[in-house]
Amino acid sequence: MANLILVLGDQLSPELSALEHADKTRDRIVMAEVAEEASYTNHHKKKLVLLFSAMRHFADQLRDHGWQVHYQHHQSLEAVIAGQLDACHFERVITTECGEWRLHEQIQQWPKRLDVPVEIRPDTRFIAGKGEFASWAKGRKQLRMEF
Repeated sequence: MANLILVLGDQLSPELSALEHADKTRDRIVMAEVAEEASYTNHHKKKLVLLFSAMRHFADQLRDHGWQVHYQHHQSLEAVIAGQLDACHFERVITTECGEWRLHEQIQQWPKRLDVPVEIRPDTRFIAGKGEFASWAKGRKQLRMEF
């Protein structure tokens, strides 16, 4: 069965955990320029242009390497995923944990709202995972980057 792999705008890396063990001939990557995500807070227009340009170039890079990529402009990320699920049957949605709690909570609702299993993989692009950092931070009064 095929998987639908979601790549977010701040996850533009071929080393992304969501892409591990994926099958280029079977799985589909979905990326989207989502109005809801671009407008939930004030962003400079040039920042958005840079972000969307980077996303488009990364999508092209993935296609050049043989991936099936669906790139779309839409109002909401959930609508993009729902549209892909309606168009083709996928076994599950795979994504890498996102950096924003607000979006993470939305994605956690998809199994109920979209009737599809969602696998959220740890983001391995950092020195330490969330669990390792939580263990390190446990019992500390303050967390500082510098003194």
